[in-house]
Amino acid sequence: MLRWISAGAAALALAATGLVHGFWTDRWVVSHAVEEAVLKLDSLPPDVGDWKGHPIEVKPGQAGPGVAGCVQRSYTHKKTNVTVILAMVAGRPGPVSIHTPDACYGANGYKVDKRALIRLDKNDAPAQFWKADAVKTKVAGEERLRIYWAWNPGDGWVAPADARQNFPRHRHPVLHKLYILRNLNDSGPVKGEEPCETFIQALLPELERTIFAPGNAGA
Repeated sequence: MLRWISAGAAALALAATGLVHGFWTDRWVVSHAVEEAVLKLDSLPPDVGDWKGHPIEVKPGQAGPGVAGCVQRSYTHKKTNVTVILAMVAGRPGPVSIHTPDACYGANGYKVDKRALIRLDKNDAPAQFWKADAVKTKVAGEERLRIYWAWNPGDGWVAPADARQNFPRHRHPVLHKLYILRNLNDSGPVKGEEPCETFIQALLPELERTIFAPGNAGA
């Protein structure tokens, strides 16, 4: 009898775990808000101010499990020739809130410095981003990256200490995550303002006009 009770309890626990995971990944629910957000990723501006954009192919599964949509581009400044890489993902808060660059790059052989909180207050809507440098030692030398990232639940870009706790699914139907990175080996020393920050300040108003504008899905 005890064996049957134990087996039944284990089966219930397994079913409950599967049910929770199903709701967390939207396996049981069709979210039209997520579908619309994914379509709007196509409206990412091809050019941003003095930055010329070029599409980058997103391979299946590259964005991570549970992420509904992803777009990637490189943007090169027309005057300085500095290039930054953009990646933006959209989906339910659970999958989008995890897999931060400081964790992902660390798992791929990079030594990631301690992240720093960066405030970009030059736009009408202030934004917060995390920033970290990452170094990977190779036979040919070191590869050095500078990475910025933040989340937007629909009312601005923020960089919470724990995104998964900060964006519960019952409050936020859709979450966007934005990465901006620069290969420090390619551009060399840069005078003046950090190019990634210059690009972000030019980009955010364009995102409000396109991806976050109501009613222009797939425009």
